[in-house]
Amino acid sequence: MIKLKDLITEKIAHTKKSLEWVSMDYIPMSPKVMKQIMGDTPITVFHNLDPDSIKNKLSKVVGSKKSISSYTTDTEGHLITGGGVQTSGGVVLEVEGKVLVAGTEDLASVPDESGRRWIAPSILLGKLLGMKQFDGGGSGIYYRKSLYKYDKKLEDILWRYKTSLLKSPTDSAEDNARFPDYTGKQKADLIKRYIKASNKFLLKMKKKIKDSFENNINNPKITKFMSKYGYNELLVYDVKVKDAYIVLDIVGDPNDFEATEKTIKEITKDLKPFVKGKIYQGFADGVKMFVRRRGGKV
Repeated sequence: MIKLKDLITEKIAHTKKSLEWVSMDYIPMSPKVMKQIMGDTPITVFHNLDPDSIKNKLSKVVGSKKSISSYTTDTEGHLITGGGVQTSGGVVLEVEGKVLVAGTEDLASVPDESGRRWIAPSILLGKLLGMKQFDGGGSGIYYRKSLYKYDKKLEDILWRYKTSLLKSPTDSAEDNARFPDYTGKQKADLIKRYIKASNKFLLKMKKKIKDSFENNINNPKITKFMSKYGYNELLVYDVKVKDAYIVLDIVGDPNDFEATEKTIKEITKDLKPFVKGKIYQGFADGVKMFVRRRGGKV
């Protein structure tokens, strides 16, 4: 028979489906629950992106419940000179949004097919909240077991689903009968139960989560347990873009003035539908002032 850990790890590394993150014991973070925990007050943060992402990604986030990664402070100087983490950067946005997760560095969160964010228990509960029982390789198992008290049937449902994944085409008819394939209805029920139990768990931790997130927002402490970049990652939703800054060093060509002018005009045109305030342009050194004047820490 196929080993479960091999099957799940290989499959999930290349997809972001809700059911697969359930299998990995990740924690779903939704605006509805976080609104109950953090309230409805927006904060000002900053988000770096490359020109191509304006149409491809930003257009899908503004005016929706989908979240984006942002920051308010940078100690390494990569973000405050206009660079990106997963892209080349080149455009810095001043964004207003509501807090989904407030961390001390790269959170390694992942979206599913609906835009919901999922985060590992070791990061949210272990690193951010300082709960030692969730800090380590077994955090997912410990988190999963914590959910069973909110849904008594969840353990059996999860076991049946995971054992159904163990089947191989070469298995006997007897084994196939013992571990029948999961139907779409059963999968939907599992996801619904898992998310509902997770929401109850998060609401039970309301005070601890709120205190931790507010502290990370107001007094950002930068750590580097996940990446080399020194910044505080804040996931925000209900996004509105206030001002934008186009970084000439990154998007321009120092040897072709006309090409640079054309690129700037195209970026400005793409930004205009989303930016409520002004669109600035300047060199990388100017990003620091742009961020500092709007409440960020350099």
